[in-house]
Amino acid sequence: MSQKSRDILAQLTLEEKCELCAQDEGSFGRVPRLGLTGSVPQDNPRGGEDYFRAGAPKENDGKYHPVAFPSDACLAMSWDERLAYETGVYFAKECRANPTMVNWLFRPGVNIKRSPLCGRNFEYFSEDPLLAGEMAGSYIQGLQDNGVAATLKHYICNNQEFERMTTNSVVSERALREIYLRAFEIAIQKGNPLSIMSSYNQVNGEWVNSNQHICDLLRKDLGYEGVVVSDFGAVHHNKVQSHNCGMMDIELAPVPVHSGELLQAVKDGRVSEASIDAGLERVFDLVDQLYATTPAEADMEKLHEAAKSAAEQCIVLLKNDGVLPLTDTQEGLLIVGSLAEDPSYMGGGSGHMNGYRVDNYLDAIRAYVPDADYAPGYQLSEGFPPVEPVVPELIAEAVEAAKKAKTVLVFAGLGYSYESEGYDRASIQLPEAQQMLLDELVRVNSNIILVLSCASVLDITRWNDRVSAIVYNSLGGEAVAPATVDILFGRAEPGGRLAESWPVCEEHNPAHMNFTRSCQDKPDVIYGEDIYVGYRWYETRKLPVLYPFGHGLSYTSFEVGEPDLSAAEITPADTLTVRVPVTNTGDRAGSQVIQLYIAHKSPSICDHPEKELKAFAKVSLESGESKEVVLTLDRKAFEFFAPSKDQWIVEDGAYELKIGTSSADIVSEKLIMITGGDVPYVYTDMTPLAWFVASEKFHAILKKYMSEELCQSMNADTNPFLCLLVPLPFYKVTESYMGAPMMSQEQMELVLKKMNEPQEQL
Repeated sequence: MSQKSRDILAQLTLEEKCELCAQDEGSFGRVPRLGLTGSVPQDNPRGGEDYFRAGAPKENDGKYHPVAFPSDACLAMSWDERLAYETGVYFAKECRANPTMVNWLFRPGVNIKRSPLCGRNFEYFSEDPLLAGEMAGSYIQGLQDNGVAATLKHYICNNQEFERMTTNSVVSERALREIYLRAFEIAIQKGNPLSIMSSYNQVNGEWVNSNQHICDLLRKDLGYEGVVVSDFGAVHHNKVQSHNCGMMDIELAPVPVHSGELLQAVKDGRVSEASIDAGLERVFDLVDQLYATTPAEADMEKLHEAAKSAAEQCIVLLKNDGVLPLTDTQEGLLIVGSLAEDPSYMGGGSGHMNGYRVDNYLDAIRAYVPDADYAPGYQLSEGFPPVEPVVPELIAEAVEAAKKAKTVLVFAGLGYSYESEGYDRASIQLPEAQQMLLDELVRVNSNIILVLSCASVLDITRWNDRVSAIVYNSLGGEAVAPATVDILFGRAEPGGRLAESWPVCEEHNPAHMNFTRSCQDKPDVIYGEDIYVGYRWYETRKLPVLYPFGHGLSYTSFEVGEPDLSAAEITPADTLTVRVPVTNTGDRAGSQVIQLYIAHKSPSICDHPEKELKAFAKVSLESGESKEVVLTLDRKAFEFFAPSKDQWIVEDGAYELKIGTSSADIVSEKLIMITGGDVPYVYTDMTPLAWFVASEKFHAILKKYMSEELCQSMNADTNPFLCLLVPLPFYKVTESYMGAPMMSQEQMELVLKKMNEPQEQL
């Protein structure tokens, strides 16, 4: 704590301290009588007024409207940490250009995309914790290197919007650590966010704000020392415990909601004044840094161009049968879809930004092909939640036009308000009117290019093989239209790769049976898929996907060479360097994302995904150019969490390093051996005998310390009755059932001792 913060605390009354634990006129750390103006926290650079879309033009209304850059869901598809950093820089500049000078931003969100139905997926990066954490960490660096505090959210297991304030996320300790906490860990260690926002929900029966275990994971395991602020109104009947557990410093709620109860609790001795002081010390230290933030000027036109460039690097070319790129002399071009006029570029709620100037596809296309025809095809949704009516006349008009067209550009997806804070999507289907439209269009025209706008997965399986090309631009910010059109016409290269898997159908999604839609009789949200989120689920269960995690096509071609490893054998303490040569073998510049996955060849614990992403890098190459991509793997790349030992471990054995351009497109594989690893779990006398028999280490112990006869009795090849015994707990080997015991008590204890020691101590 700084001396300045100590001096401030010494001047405060108890009443003032309790009031400072809540929001005062939209500010934190505000003490007017001491001349402290506090911070200016907001959800976006404009401020809280942009929660819902305003349809009127903004350029000349005299108000401050910052540029809306690509959403986090879109940004993740760039797989480019540099771009994430730059986006943070741009947002910081816009914050400081605001007349009120926003200096504390409630972004980014790093919650895992457990289900494509989550309404807030547009604010989240990925189904994979490594990609999500790395992108969020870079974004945080960009904000905070430029004088604006970042807020990493929503901590933790807040993966749906339906009844988010009352649900209980029931999740195993291993999934909590490996999937949901890991993204926060990476972002915290990389970006060191000045604040973290806790979520509304319970985790395993305790509200996050007052959950001692969840607090200890953050404060002790991850060593986080910054400010924790609740989500708005998220502290229910647990204000006392929220402060006692050390989790919460500020409740994001008006002072009267929080301070009265807290003041009484301090006077009654249920909350110590020291715990209040500890939280306020963190707040004043943070606010003191923000006082050094100076105003900035923002050239909105230049930022708009930067938003366009960012979107180009995120847009994914899912499919191309050779029809793209289009040409400036394209004849018989028909544009279909109301989204061409009114693009979907950002989700709803506190994460929404109206933007400085929202471009549309129609204008951008006609800059290339002035005589391109247009048919709306459907009517966009209205309201919250949305309703998109079926208008048969619009469908018929578009179909008639498509019969005469040579090429049909269809703009489909989810209009504004389908994806929003506060509620979830009903399904991954397109709105009914768009489904009917596509069914008719593919019947009358064989040259259709489909452009999709949405923050998460859509079910397009029935049209996938009947269209010539598919471009996915997510929710790409206010300049997504010209960015997409430049890619369609080959002016720009599609630089994106999927940050989540696209399943064949909704029923294949790992959370399908456990994504709660009605909680009146089922308040628990069961994370039954456990560690198998996204591609981990599809690949381990051998389920086909429409498009795999990491997938994305290019207008050029690449050759990925054999990886070179710095060592063939390592210990958990070592760092492995992997060098991968990449060459652009096509005739134009482009980018490729090199993805490194790891698979444990023979884990002693069978509950392991098929493979997991552990490193990645995006490389840009001119035609004919070659570069070497360097990836590093440390202990964390090989770890898994062992609940029985309550610790992260790295197991001995062979690991397969898989280099690919998606989770499904693996181009080369290399083996690496790890020695000197950890014991994966605690063996006891109640551990099933099967666990021992399946372990090579067990047989090595028998061979070294026991008789040949005992070794034979524990070998399935020489003891045909062993299959009947292996379900028994281990201590049964010391008891007489059919003849003499298999082991003495002393022998069993020796085996247990050696099994729980590292391999090298044998």
